[in-house]
Amino acid sequence: MNKLDQNWVTGFVDAEGCFHISLAKNKNRKREWHVQACFKIGLHIKDEDLLLQIKLFFGGIGTISRNKNRTLVTYSVRRLDEIIKIIIPHFEKYPLITQKQSDFIIWKMIVELMNKGKHLNENGIIQIINLKASLNNGLPDRLKLIFPEFTKLDKPRVSIPNIINYNWIAGFFTGEGCFFINISKSKNRKLGYTILLQIIVGQHSRDKYLMNILINTLGCGVISRRSNQNLVVLRITKFEDLYKKIIPLLIQYKIRGIKFLDFQDFCKAAKLIHKGTHLTLEGLEEIRKIKLGMNRGRVHPIPIV
Repeated sequence: MNKLDQNWVTGFVDAEGCFHISLAKNKNRKREWHVQACFKIGLHIKDEDLLLQIKLFFGGIGTISRNKNRTLVTYSVRRLDEIIKIIIPHFEKYPLITQKQSDFIIWKMIVELMNKGKHLNENGIIQIINLKASLNNGLPDRLKLIFPEFTKLDKPRVSIPNIINYNWIAGFFTGEGCFFINISKSKNRKLGYTILLQIIVGQHSRDKYLMNILINTLGCGVISRRSNQNLVVLRITKFEDLYKKIIPLLIQYKIRGIKFLDFQDFCKAAKLIHKGTHLTLEGLEEIRKIKLGMNRGRVHPIPIV
């Protein structure tokens, strides 16, 4: 088990993490509202080992829980002192660089109010409601009905570096990246088929600028936008870029968790193509077999640490 890099963890949280604030009516009559801050990461159950690594990275704080169907697993940190002493200092030193950074800043402001006890009085609750209105997806309808005069604040501006840390990229690709092998019919090929390897990373359209910085850092890739969705997609398809730039980078800085298995198979196919083996019937069938066992085709995968 290799120790996780700090920037790798931030990159993975940029992909999969959430900074959440909940408000619920308090059964205790001494105060009307119960306010809870939570940092969490939710994954498929097959990546439980990866969440254990992240829990250990943060010094063992927080809890790991499974849903009733045992299909999802969540790492959560809820204790205010642990959030203040461990979680917040990490993301101050190793900042998020997606638009999630603005959510973290708002979340931190609410945590600071809670630490001062402001959540225990009416004026403090109003302050928290106004901040929560700009956090993540905003206020749920039930809170809008209770606080109809809430004021939604402008989100803080996100600071994005000109060059992105490679460990951050590996963490982000572990969360958001997809490794694909496409095999399609082609009249121009001797065997009647062409093979295309590609890495795809999708992100909300508000992070388009970040995706362009990512392309500049990697020195390859193109961005497209899906017109019917608020989504921008980074695609890397040029074989020379994949084989000489991206694969060596992700080997050095590490794809982790269950996605490592897909990356490992992706690398196997790339080696076969590099050798020209894909131009033979045997090589084509070998790559086809690799493809069938990747992603959703993988049967009972073993979690990789």
